[in-house]
Amino acid sequence: MLGGFQSLASKVFMLVVSLFFDHAPGALANHRRYARMHNYRHVQIDMSQQSGSAPEKLWTYKYEVLLHELKRIEPGEIVLLLSENAVIIGSTPLPTLLDGRDWLLTCAESPLPQTDIQLWRNTERVRRKLLQVVTHCRFGVELPPDEGQLLCDFEALPSRHKIADAHVVVPAAANLESVWATWSTFSVCIADDKHHRRFRAALFAHVNERLTRSLPLLSFPGTEACDTEPHSVYQPEQAIAVVTLYTPNVARYGRIAEANFRRYCERHGYTLYLHREIPSHLNDGKTAGDWLKPALLREYLPRRKWVFWVDADVLFNDMNRKLESIMHGHDALFARDVGTWIFNSGIMGFKRTQQNYDAFQRILDVCGQLPDKSSVYVNHDDQHFFNREFKEHAGFDATHIASFVEWNTPWSYRLPDSFMVHYIGAWEDNKALLMDYDVTQSAME
Repeated sequence: MLGGFQSLASKVFMLVVSLFFDHAPGALANHRRYARMHNYRHVQIDMSQQSGSAPEKLWTYKYEVLLHELKRIEPGEIVLLLSENAVIIGSTPLPTLLDGRDWLLTCAESPLPQTDIQLWRNTERVRRKLLQVVTHCRFGVELPPDEGQLLCDFEALPSRHKIADAHVVVPAAANLESVWATWSTFSVCIADDKHHRRFRAALFAHVNERLTRSLPLLSFPGTEACDTEPHSVYQPEQAIAVVTLYTPNVARYGRIAEANFRRYCERHGYTLYLHREIPSHLNDGKTAGDWLKPALLREYLPRRKWVFWVDADVLFNDMNRKLESIMHGHDALFARDVGTWIFNSGIMGFKRTQQNYDAFQRILDVCGQLPDKSSVYVNHDDQHFFNREFKEHAGFDATHIASFVEWNTPWSYRLPDSFMVHYIGAWEDNKALLMDYDVTQSAME
């Protein structure tokens, strides 16, 4: 991988190529920003109409484009090839990244090189080796399962490799820790998971806006204005109440939810019981906040006609729709879980009945016998016990449970008219990023 080419390269021509097989305006704006920062030429190639094509069509075109651009520039000059899943966070110039090298490939999540961010110097050796890659992804040739295998003859730097004191490429996905925001990072590649388009749009919008305003990544201006008392009650003495709790360790997204809940409840005249930490009378020092749902519901139910539990990783997306619209004459309201549970316990509604009150007590009694409630995921979490209790009720009919399309909609299925959106399955900081993005989107829709 090391070549004899030394980087007196401050005068070497630089080309940034954005080759997209999917629509990603945030990525394009980001690539343009980096190119303009260093006065590099930027070329955009939009092949989004081919996004549903078979891999051989995409890969063949991608590496033909790379060879084509290399042949158009002078020997020794540099091409940065970026996909729609790449975003540049740092400002390191290309000659510094490629100093002493003919190419720069890095691994991200596997021993194979990631292919969203590639840096190449125009040399005879590079072009000959890339011609072999092109030959290996022609129509009619059996392809490897991973694009990175096409580049297996090129040495790749290991993951977490740093140049100029910055990690060259850091992977990101909704369910991965957001280390790209805390490490010194040059670029980020989005893992191609089932949620990546929604997450990609949110991440790139966040990065671009924070870089433009010179604000820290994962900062959310405006949420600092939230109250700081352990417990607040808004619009007291209303017939319908919303109850939620978030602890300081998840306040980054909890504050976004709080502002949203307050606006919603003020609009419709609902009481909001908001806990910013575990209530002192329920705090044994060993129990995570999620396990307190039955206790808080039992505490507030006698005071109201209806009480809704809403997790702090939820947004009221359709601010005009009332909770009354989903009551449908039932005494307990649930929506189907996207996973294997009968219903999801992140949003639930309960009418003031003795049956519901007694159900909360039974859940408390069973959970009180558990040896460990220190996190959400031990002992099947609270969802198991709510499901077990209510499915045993006389008259319980799973067909009467609402579709998550109607409410309690997972964030990856959000539409402009979704009622309540639940940011399940995302890393905590990414929940805040996605929620902040959707609050902005809702204001524009």
